[in-house]
Amino acid sequence: MDRPHLVPVLWCSVPRRGCLASMAPAPRRSEPAMSDLQSISDLLTTPGNLGRIVAATRGRVIDVSQLRRDVYANAECLRASGCKRGLLITEDTYWAIVGMLALFQMGAEVVLPQNATVGAITSIQEHWDVLVCDRLPAGQVGGIILQSAGEGSGELQPLDATKCYLNLFTSGSTGIPKRVRKTLAVMEREAEAIELIAGGNVEATARILGTVTHQHLFGLSYKLFWPLCSGRIVDGTVHELWESLLAQDLRGSVVITSPAHLLRLGPVNPLPAGRQPSRILSAGAVLPLLASAAASTVFGSAICEIYGSTETGTIARRERHRVDLPWQVAPGVAVEIADDGTMWVTSPFLSETTHHRCDDLAERDINGGFHLRGRTDRVVKIDGARVSLAAVEAGIAASPWVANVALVVLPGDVPALGAAVVPSEAGRLKLLEVGSFRFSRLLRQGLQDLQEAPGRPRRWRFVEALPVNDLGKTVQRDLLALFDVRRPTEPEIRAVRATSDGIELDLFTSPDLQQLEGHFPGMPIVPGVAQIDWAVKLAARHLELPVGVAMSYQVKFHRLTLPGTLLTLKLDLDAERQRLNFAYRRDDVVLTSGIIRTCAP
Repeated sequence: MDRPHLVPVLWCSVPRRGCLASMAPAPRRSEPAMSDLQSISDLLTTPGNLGRIVAATRGRVIDVSQLRRDVYANAECLRASGCKRGLLITEDTYWAIVGMLALFQMGAEVVLPQNATVGAITSIQEHWDVLVCDRLPAGQVGGIILQSAGEGSGELQPLDATKCYLNLFTSGSTGIPKRVRKTLAVMEREAEAIELIAGGNVEATARILGTVTHQHLFGLSYKLFWPLCSGRIVDGTVHELWESLLAQDLRGSVVITSPAHLLRLGPVNPLPAGRQPSRILSAGAVLPLLASAAASTVFGSAICEIYGSTETGTIARRERHRVDLPWQVAPGVAVEIADDGTMWVTSPFLSETTHHRCDDLAERDINGGFHLRGRTDRVVKIDGARVSLAAVEAGIAASPWVANVALVVLPGDVPALGAAVVPSEAGRLKLLEVGSFRFSRLLRQGLQDLQEAPGRPRRWRFVEALPVNDLGKTVQRDLLALFDVRRPTEPEIRAVRATSDGIELDLFTSPDLQQLEGHFPGMPIVPGVAQIDWAVKLAARHLELPVGVAMSYQVKFHRLTLPGTLLTLKLDLDAERQRLNFAYRRDDVVLTSGIIRTCAP
């Protein structure tokens, strides 16, 4: 593809470890200098240093000697299977290392799916021949389960890093998984750049922990290859919950995480100085400034955001302390921006080309670096995950209940997908039978094996026809109008039932409620004052509550009320005593209850 007129942003050469990256206007591409990080081949074959700790997993400490034994034993098992392209799916990062190096050792390629769902595995079935795992994924039968070796071991052979291939997959604009082929040499080069970005104040034997999986490039590069090449310790556990990670001794460690996780950090007391990690690295989406500041307070250090893609690897980084702080290009990378905002990257972390056109639009900053200005394709970031709108639409359209569908990204602090669906004739009958809420749940369940949670729409609209312009194309503005993207101030009423003393209302507390703003960042909770206000307004609306010039109330909060849940509000009006009794519950659990006294005019 010919490149248009480009404006260079920055070129950073990769000096030897310990030196600062030099920055100058982009010259012709040259190979960066090699640092003194250890190659994977040397790790497996160089005599000595057998006692170096490489990983900690499941209560075990793994040294180089044990790693070599595990790699050799599993390589022999894979060789006997005739594997040529191993589909590697592991929950534990240490076993990802063993499986990967065992496949390289016996001359096979590594294939990493986007996730372990049946749909993701099936969609790339022509790219692999043997499943390699630490435990069988749901829906899979047969495969080689990685095992710990005994004391005996043969001799491992040196690896040619330029001929060891990893195959990753990312969402193409068509919804069909796009293969990205990288070599071990490329991953080692990126590890050198990561050392320059993040290794400065990190102890040589620090532990690298994370909330992100190694199945994606960010976790693979930062949580697996960087510590393996730099001599640091890989923590095998993928800490999906903060409770698990914060229970660890984080002193001097590095935490590899994502905005999706940092936004869920919640109200946590700052870690004492003796338990603080040395670095926090985040990638996957842009981290909101308030969330960044809150996390920095908890961990005692600034959050280093990483920007990149599966195709390019690391492109840029920043430690943001203001909204408009630009991204700074990573060591070894050149970024150029065309007049139309298209961004081109020249990088040593690209395997099959010298330059790459990104799907993000960018704007050059006059003081250096660049700002991101949206995307050019139909792959969007939802909750830190890349989601192909085309793939989700295809998954929904596959249902016999659906005649047509269009997706829209609903704006907000936490963007979500909305689906506008035209039901088929069978779908209309089903919709009449079960109602819109259950119908949407059934369609969402149909995506369970095809999409992870961010790729399943949270809001649904069922319409006679999709809004189109005079050219027959769907209009984004009109699609958004179907969802009334103005943030609501009250819960959505799903049902109203009369009782002997009042009414019961089924309510849905939308995650977009205005009252959730700042209450609390990362862990939104429905404020008590909002619950009281809703009780009064709904009683006035449905029970003709005489709201007067004075009001008092007594309230007890039994449990936290979270957004995105279905609640039942029971309202009992005692008109003679000018008293309203109310209770919010989820299923049979009372969340909030109280008494509101009114003074009629």
